[in-house]
Amino acid sequence: MHVGVFLGELRPELGGGYTFVTDVLEGFLGIADRSNHRFSLFCQPAIADRLLSSGLPANVRVVRLASRGRVGRAVATLKHVLPVFGLLWRRPSALERAALAHRVELMWFVGGFFDTLDIPYVATVWDVQHLTHPWFPEVSSRWRWEYRELFLQRHLRRATAVITGTEVGRKELTFFYRLPEDRIHILPHPTPSFALNATSRNDRDIVERFGLPDRFLLYPAQFWAHKNHVNLLLAMKRLEGDSHVVPDLVLVGSDKGNRRFVEDEAKKLGLSHKVHFLGFVSTEDLMALYRSAEALIYPSFSGPENLPPLEAFALECPVLASDFPGAREQLGDAALLFDPGDPSDMAKQILRMREEGVRAELVQRGKARSSHWTSREFAEGVLRIVDEIEPKRRAWR
Repeated sequence: MHVGVFLGELRPELGGGYTFVTDVLEGFLGIADRSNHRFSLFCQPAIADRLLSSGLPANVRVVRLASRGRVGRAVATLKHVLPVFGLLWRRPSALERAALAHRVELMWFVGGFFDTLDIPYVATVWDVQHLTHPWFPEVSSRWRWEYRELFLQRHLRRATAVITGTEVGRKELTFFYRLPEDRIHILPHPTPSFALNATSRNDRDIVERFGLPDRFLLYPAQFWAHKNHVNLLLAMKRLEGDSHVVPDLVLVGSDKGNRRFVEDEAKKLGLSHKVHFLGFVSTEDLMALYRSAEALIYPSFSGPENLPPLEAFALECPVLASDFPGAREQLGDAALLFDPGDPSDMAKQILRMREEGVRAELVQRGKARSSHWTSREFAEGVLRIVDEIEPKRRAWR
């Protein structure tokens, strides 16, 4: 069977989405030649050139695909808003035209690209946060909620198979979209290979370059409201009020519109001297920060999976994380969990991590858990799904 693999937009500034797609792609390319299927990678020209220069398995080729323009996005939106428009406008999207031209029989959307094809396809869903947390502006304002819902409800129901990372994710998809359970496949987020295979150890130089103290908590997250930076600041203030040592806090991530608010709150709380805003950093710098941090603290309101705790596990950084639905399934007993809406509980877990022997135990458990699921195992799971679909797909030309 000829399988298309759509990679979507790949920019490091996208954060976890970029890490997930590039890591899964690496795992897939490592095992693609074991498969009897043929594969075409649909990607932007710059990504295509990079892939071709690195060498590809004999059964994998690259198809250059330009980014979708305004007209393409408008047409796709109209097809979802007004299905009758799709009946009148029969012209396929640029992606579908390219797939048909190359005789693709099945498309795999590696990341969260919401297009709906007449070709059978495998969809990947990271979350349905617009339904579980519809009050956050990043999923509700400026027609974002309607846009995401219009695409997902059609995209997922038409999918041949849907990949999600947890049983919690499966239950959300069956509840909100009434998808048959046997069409939903659980493939957990893999631990990023950059963390599993890390070798560089110039950590002290990097920490000093940023002007950081010897002891700090790390929170790598883009500045969205649901990332919950403000309750973390309130937890730090609670520690100060209880006469405990207030840790420095290092915040890493691109501004998505909420950074100024977080900076203002830190100033109001008298914590500006304790909070370090580093913005977007390179992978090498991020690894050094993980290895140098007292702990990763991850107070996000949303799951059901997140990559930073897995990265921290692999880099021997203890993890304190929100007890959101899905967290226990992903993190097991390798993290200290807290109520993300309760700064007192957050502060309590910071103090617990500092108790004798607790930090070392968390590091040990996290390191063991980090190797449970890799990008290669994720790719093997996808190939099993493709194998299951093949008997159905061979029924027509």
